[in-house]
Amino acid sequence: MKALARLRSGPLPIYVTVAIMFAVMAARGLALPLYADQVGANRAQIGLLFTVFTVAGGVLSIPAGVLSDRFGRRQLVLYSILLAGVTQVAAAFTTNVAFLFVLQGVGGIAAGATQTALMASLADSVPIHRMGRAMGWFTLGMQTGFLVGPAVAGILLRWLNLAEDLALTALPLVAAAALAFIGVHKGHRSQERVRFSAAIQALVRRPGFYAVSIALLAGTMVWGTYQAYIPIFGKRGLGLTGTEIGYLLAIQALSNGLSRVPAGRLLDRIESKGPVVAGSIAVFALGIALLPHLHGFWGPVVLLIVAVPFIATAFIAIGIVFAQLATAESRGVAMGVYSTVLFVGLGLGPAVFAPLIQGQGFAAGFTACAATGIVLSGLSLVARLEPVRRRLRETVVFPPTP
Repeated sequence: MKALARLRSGPLPIYVTVAIMFAVMAARGLALPLYADQVGANRAQIGLLFTVFTVAGGVLSIPAGVLSDRFGRRQLVLYSILLAGVTQVAAAFTTNVAFLFVLQGVGGIAAGATQTALMASLADSVPIHRMGRAMGWFTLGMQTGFLVGPAVAGILLRWLNLAEDLALTALPLVAAAALAFIGVHKGHRSQERVRFSAAIQALVRRPGFYAVSIALLAGTMVWGTYQAYIPIFGKRGLGLTGTEIGYLLAIQALSNGLSRVPAGRLLDRIESKGPVVAGSIAVFALGIALLPHLHGFWGPVVLLIVAVPFIATAFIAIGIVFAQLATAESRGVAMGVYSTVLFVGLGLGPAVFAPLIQGQGFAAGFTACAATGIVLSGLSLVARLEPVRRRLRETVVFPPTP
């Protein structure tokens, strides 16, 4: 009983739950496109299946946050995990491509809602002065899931067909639901029904909201563009084999994961997060601009080992700021906005720079992407200063005109 009480009182169940959830999502991301191809989907439809999943998750993350503020975190997490599992198993039992789109949309909603509610629950249970290391462990769980999920799904394909693989990799969600029931707090439950518009307005009026949102958009656009094109760039731009590209991505993911907790601990000691966020995004963007001018394996590996921890640090710092912006009654809304901007930025970057990459090449596209990220991160610093200027204007008393 004492062990159960300690488990309930700490954030460990949240970290493990998010790791399992993202592992299942990543396994789905591997198996479902292959299964869709097997049942007759064309290349455009296979790409759109991913888009539907991410867009649905992003667009409905804010309403999910409002629901978690109104009815509690645990309920939303449990229902979302159930919904994610049902849609994944159902996908394994259909050969209708149109129905796969429906299931992807609903699955994306479940994924976005789970992330939003888990982040809000983490902010409920961890003191703000320890939020950096908590976000470090939380995002480490996400990265671990992204690594483990596809690996397990790929290994299982030695013995299972794609439909069986898709269904079986949903099974860990049972453990995620059990952990969520034990360790995710119910959270604040508002006694009054808060209007959606009022909740959003209260958040956007908080000092620093626009600055951190611009910074999040900058970071996700650069990161999303890099993630979308690194496999094909590795083959055509760096001249790597498929195996070498896999090693490159694995080393990058390892650097990403190992930097999370130390970065979080460091950020707990830094009061002003804005310059750290802008500087970290700028450093990673410069690395992306340099990447197309390299060739072979080891040069890009060294560059990514150095550059990737900077973008990881930026994302952790942004998560801390969103937690600080929220009150106990509006944490779900704040984390819903975070998830929405995250999903939108990840999808927007590859779409915006695709024509340039297609027409002018990787060097032009990556450079334009990096420049956009640097400009937006600089703009976030300018937006961060506006509340200070406003307070100064309100407090300064000018002498009467003679």
